[in-house]
Amino acid sequence: MLRILLVEDSQADAELVLRQLRELPRAFEHLRVASESGLRTALADFRPDVILSDFRMPGFSGQQALEMVMTLAPAVPFLFVSGTIGEELAIDTLQKGAVDYVLKDNLRRLPNAIERALDIAHSRHEREQIEQALRDSEERFRTIVESSNDWIWECDLDTRVTYSNSAVQGILGYTPRELSTMSGKDLLLAEDRGEVVEKLKLLAEAGQGWQGWHMRWQHRDGSVHVLESTGSPRFDKHGRIIGFRGIAHDITERLNQEAQIRHLARIHSVLGALGNAILRAGSRSQLLQQICEVAVDKGGFIAACISELAVDGRILALTHSFGDLRLAEFVASLGPMATDDPAGAAGRPALRALQEQKEIIIRNYADDPQVSTRRRADMARIGVGSQISLPIGNPAWAVMGLYAHEPQNFDDEELELLQHLTGEIDYAIEFMAKSERLEYLAYHNPVSGLYNRVAFLAKLQESMQGRRFSVAVVDISDFSAINESRGRAFGDLILHRVGQRLRELFSVDTLLAHPEADSFALAYPSLGDVDADYSHLELLIREFGRRPFVFDGEEVHIDLHGGLALAPEHGASAEIVEQDALSALFEGRRRDDRVHVFSEELRGRATRRLKLETDLHGALENQQFELHYQPKFDAATHRVVGAEALLRWNHPERGLVSPAEFIPVLERTHMIVPVGQWIMREALRTARAWRGRQAGMRIAVNVSSRELRHASFIAECKALLKEDLDVSLLDIEITESLLMDDLEQSTRILQALRDLGCRIAVDDFGTGYSSLNYLVRLPVDTIKIDQSFVALMTQSPETMGLVSNIINLGHSLSLQIVAEGVEEEEQMKLLRLLRCDVLQGYLMGRPLPEAEFARRYIDFSA
Repeated sequence: MLRILLVEDSQADAELVLRQLRELPRAFEHLRVASESGLRTALADFRPDVILSDFRMPGFSGQQALEMVMTLAPAVPFLFVSGTIGEELAIDTLQKGAVDYVLKDNLRRLPNAIERALDIAHSRHEREQIEQALRDSEERFRTIVESSNDWIWECDLDTRVTYSNSAVQGILGYTPRELSTMSGKDLLLAEDRGEVVEKLKLLAEAGQGWQGWHMRWQHRDGSVHVLESTGSPRFDKHGRIIGFRGIAHDITERLNQEAQIRHLARIHSVLGALGNAILRAGSRSQLLQQICEVAVDKGGFIAACISELAVDGRILALTHSFGDLRLAEFVASLGPMATDDPAGAAGRPALRALQEQKEIIIRNYADDPQVSTRRRADMARIGVGSQISLPIGNPAWAVMGLYAHEPQNFDDEELELLQHLTGEIDYAIEFMAKSERLEYLAYHNPVSGLYNRVAFLAKLQESMQGRRFSVAVVDISDFSAINESRGRAFGDLILHRVGQRLRELFSVDTLLAHPEADSFALAYPSLGDVDADYSHLELLIREFGRRPFVFDGEEVHIDLHGGLALAPEHGASAEIVEQDALSALFEGRRRDDRVHVFSEELRGRATRRLKLETDLHGALENQQFELHYQPKFDAATHRVVGAEALLRWNHPERGLVSPAEFIPVLERTHMIVPVGQWIMREALRTARAWRGRQAGMRIAVNVSSRELRHASFIAECKALLKEDLDVSLLDIEITESLLMDDLEQSTRILQALRDLGCRIAVDDFGTGYSSLNYLVRLPVDTIKIDQSFVALMTQSPETMGLVSNIINLGHSLSLQIVAEGVEEEEQMKLLRLLRCDVLQGYLMGRPLPEAEFARRYIDFSA
């Protein structure tokens, strides 16, 4: 709808005008005013599309109306409709902003004049919008160019800079005004100038630009900057090329960082390959040789040498790897050097490193003031630009020398990595010395020194092929009472002495083992029939009990009970026969028999196991499981930092059932998978409830082999933990023997768990396949020292050393160390001195139900 405003004092004239407006091709509405105030109000409220005004009106002239409209609404077309108007006045009004004038005696022209006025106004409006957009675009471009950190430039064909933004001053040190008097090629590095000019000439001839061209420029202060440039040709109106324009980005710092990253990556590669070198090495000398080879192959050094401080005070080269034979000949020519020779130390960085017990760094042989003229000449002749000599050990027992062709920065970050490398070498050598001990513990019980269960079953299975064997399991009567009354240390001493006496009593061909706790397993060739084997075992057990043990003058009488099974009568595999003997032992203890022989009657235990399995199937559905939580304490602050979730079964008839009785059944029947899922959900629910009350509180759950290998394990963990990806709440504890079943698969699964926010702990560390190799390869966060080692710490210096080595090993790999089974004050004090991180055991806190744990350890005032 077209809005027309009439500025007219005559109603009759207004009617004439309106009658003529009916000829307009569009509908309209109108408003008539005749005063200054009326016009002002109409402009604000009516907002006309076009204004028709009389020229002469009493008290308010058309010229006054025009001036007001030009001030308040200059975009609205203004036309005069008047009876008479002189030529000069008409021209004057047009110059002041009127679009047209129409005489009242020729109103037929009015509709066309209005249409023309509207077209003019529309065109003017579009033109103003285009002009404004152009001004905005120019301003935007100018702002972008001037605020850019990149150098934006234009130059002619002779590389004279015709335009440059202000960023160039920060990049090359020159202002745009200074550059306008210079040629760009004069700022290029002198050795690059000819090549750049020639390439620009070829580009100009082809009318082409470039992208990602790296050019070296000379800064005003003399330093060299590398700029990554992109340019395009400039053409005149005739299509002739007149120069180039483009943008250049300073990548000097990025290139330096990339070079540093590459250098650090080489050191990381050496560290990464160290574990494999340890695995491959069969001896100390082989290990050191392989380390030198790795430093050359992976680290990018031209040579690596390791020299040892000999007993006589001389430095002797132990091993080396040379990528340059000239350097090998030079080092060989130096020969051994006495550490007390002051003249020799000045020319031997390795000797200085041992004397001063610190790194000796020569970053650039060409300008290092500490290097003698002769040494500098020797290094220049054989192409050595830098060298670092790193002491190994504290105090140093050897020194590692690394040589490079080019000068090296050896900054703090790189030096820290190299120090870590020598620390790993020192530890690896010490670890190799302890490896026999670790291998021994992998197959022996640390308390008695006898075979553990793994070794016993393996050797028994091998011996049973084609032969009849008696297999016995014996245990100590009322041993728990001895432990409780005299302490674990005394109990362990008894176990050791019991093992010795069993070895004395039984024949040399008897396979003797100490599988666990106070039970011992024996296997020996059968005497021919069950009665003879029974009598033989009973006789030896009686003989065992006749002689008391003497401890510091005190006599202690110890009796044994035994269970006997025969192979292959009672089982074709070592594990089955051992379990049969164990079943016989339990039955004999129930009957108070000294020796009990396994029989088909004991098969009834299978029925009871079936009943147990049936009850277990309903335990989860009937909510009979519950979790108890054992606290973990920060060794330094005594603050509770976490808890281990332990499964308990509250049987409706039997009450709390021992985990040792039902967890193996869960494992055997695969029920451990859904139960394990329940454990994780329940532990996570508790962790979320405690999260806001106890900062850093984490809950650990044990994961069995069946759970870990279950096809949907990771998917179920992902669904369970999706709400807590940014808040780490759970620790996953897995025994080390389980991890080693399939190291590659274990690595993938553990990494997936870590990606979900979990932390990984290796449980019972030291009792299975303990090795530096798998710790380096596996994505783990924590190792838990097995309680058997903690128990022996105060009695056995060897065990103390082993625990210390485990802690140092873990810390060198940035792992947290947890000691479990802490039951004595002395154990706690020693573990703190050895810098163990976290302590867990009955001394500090027993497992408690959730509510009791929360009341005792969770701060609900937060």
